[in-house]
Amino acid sequence: MHDQTWLAWEAAGRPVPPPHIVKQWTVKYYGEGFKLRTFVETGTYLGEMVQAVKASFPTVLSIELEPILYERAKTLFAQDDNVTIHYGDSGVILADLLAPIKHPCLFWLDGHWTGGPVHAAKGQTDTPVLQELGHIFRHKVKNHVILIDDARLFTGTNDYPSLEQLREFVNRHDPALGFHVENDIIRIHR
Repeated sequence: MHDQTWLAWEAAGRPVPPPHIVKQWTVKYYGEGFKLRTFVETGTYLGEMVQAVKASFPTVLSIELEPILYERAKTLFAQDDNVTIHYGDSGVILADLLAPIKHPCLFWLDGHWTGGPVHAAKGQTDTPVLQELGHIFRHKVKNHVILIDDARLFTGTNDYPSLEQLREFVNRHDPALGFHVENDIIRIHR
């Protein structure tokens, strides 16, 4: 099933957005390639990414703002000892979540407001990505790997910075970080 989905996406010329299997593979690829033990997600939503990567990381942390989705995810992953679902606005609580962490993490920043069949909660802005990045850049640990979903939305409208504004923000905090976009995912790392 997943191979057919991937092949159909490839055959169609890799349209944006890619199927979720491409995003899941990307997260696993970066986790393995950088030998990262902790996965931090903003925007649990239906828990698809947590489900896909929970066997690949010893520690999985995910933040959800919408109360019904949060409760659903807590129930869904209650038997997974390595998964913790946190409730709150990732732009606010990410700093506290990071405080005890002493090693580089893989971040999957996907905590933005969406429409769709199941509505994600909207925080103070459509996307808390600048606040999230600020918390990550101020964290005592460096060498995190940051993946940001839905690059196509970074147009400078609806609270989203443009890709160039985001690149400049990253560069101001750490000019040594690489920044590139592939398959609708912004990739930030050394």
